[in-house]
Amino acid sequence: MPEVEDHDDDEHNEPMPREPEEIETHELVEALRGLTLLGDDPYLGMQAMNVALVDGFLMPLESEARAYRSADEGIDIGHTMLLNALSQQWLFAVYELLRTWRERAKNVLKWKTNGGLELKAAALEKGKPSDLNLGRDAFARALRCIIGDPGITKEIENDLARTHVLFRQLEFLRVALAKHEVSGRPKLFARAPGYARIDMWTGSMSYELSNDFAILGEVTRRSFGDGIRALATDRTVPTEESLASYDAFMAMKPGDVPDFTAPPCPPAFG
Repeated sequence: MPEVEDHDDDEHNEPMPREPEEIETHELVEALRGLTLLGDDPYLGMQAMNVALVDGFLMPLESEARAYRSADEGIDIGHTMLLNALSQQWLFAVYELLRTWRERAKNVLKWKTNGGLELKAAALEKGKPSDLNLGRDAFARALRCIIGDPGITKEIENDLARTHVLFRQLEFLRVALAKHEVSGRPKLFARAPGYARIDMWTGSMSYELSNDFAILGEVTRRSFGDGIRALATDRTVPTEESLASYDAFMAMKPGDVPDFTAPPCPPAFG
């Protein structure tokens, strides 16, 4: 059985995605570097550029996959397997970049709460200039900026909230692809890890987010690229309640699903 197949779902209720030639490389770079703390680090910025360059390489390949899928000529197995393999590597790279940034951002918030910002900045500044550790020095400068303007921590909180759902989906998928487990439940085997289908609208690889008993959603490689690009223009900050509700949904267990086949409960008397 091939590891990829057509996507048979013809429904599309979202705005039509842009064509690859309409998307500039700098859009993804600027969206990532626009995240508080990420753009301050030259090496995280380099990784943002790498992610954007590979995104630009993949989109034309996805358009080719969409073309032969739309022409109803079957699929080019070799092309699709390569596209799926490259898509997974891109997803891993994006995950690691965002994970590194989020961990750093959360540490800054923790240090702000426990009064450790000054100590951390001073420790970083003890490094020798001859070390030429640009990432360390940039982080020390960023901490000094936060010490001088504590309001920056609110921007960090907002950016963490704005990327929360996207990162949660990416993390869930990454665990399935790389560890063949269900995220947060290591004893459960992921269902068909690595299996993908061709999205009819973009040609991007489409993956299910599923646990042991339910399909929680569906994402495409392109949906992550577009989701990151949207961060540059959509500044909406979700509420803590909405994020907690989403996390609860993604951590769903069999007992959390209503049994619609069971007889209704008798009316309460009081």
